Amino acid sequence: MEAKVPFYNIVNIFLPGLVLIGSCVLLFLDEVKTLVDKVTNIGSAGLEVLITVSLFAIAYEVGYIMFRLGSAIVEPILKKTFGWADYNDFIKAGKSSDKAHDKLETLSREYAFARTQVMLFIALAVLTGIRMQWWFMGICVAVAVLFVCTARGHMKRTQKAVTQYLTAPTTETKVATNA
Repeated sequence: MEAKVPFYNIVNIFLPGLVLIGSCVLLFLDEVKTLVDKVTNIGSAGLEVLITVSLFAIAYEVGYIMFRLGSAIVEPILKKTFGWADYNDFIKAGKSSDKAHDKLETLSREYAFARTQVMLFIALAVLTGIRMQWWFMGICVAVAVLFVCTARGHMKRTQKAVTQYLTAPTTETKVATNA
């Protein structure tokens, strides 16, 4: 069986899941040590492999939840705050040329990554607040704000590109005017 995971999924889903799980391990270290002791007392040669595979699967699912929460919670707030290109205009602009399609796809991917990171660091800020690790919470909030600014930049560039490609004369128009 050959499993292919797109690079986009690794960067935008799997890595945020690993970061969140790794941070939770650090935040809840005593509880994790207790759990590991209980699991290792069970004893099995293949148990490490099973736990490792399970953790990777859990990391992917946690990352996917962060991705979806970013889409459901963070995106509407960002769109309301900073504005966004109409979806139909985005599609039309993407169909105007291969160059437009590639540029808009890249901007969309970068925006989705920033949106997921905003959600990740908001979740980490909440978890660090629960553990009363105020310095870590401050860092998480600062990084979340950084990614909000990053998302804003991608949103503005996307809007500018959509407007540019929609107002640019198409190849058919150029041919018709030259004939």
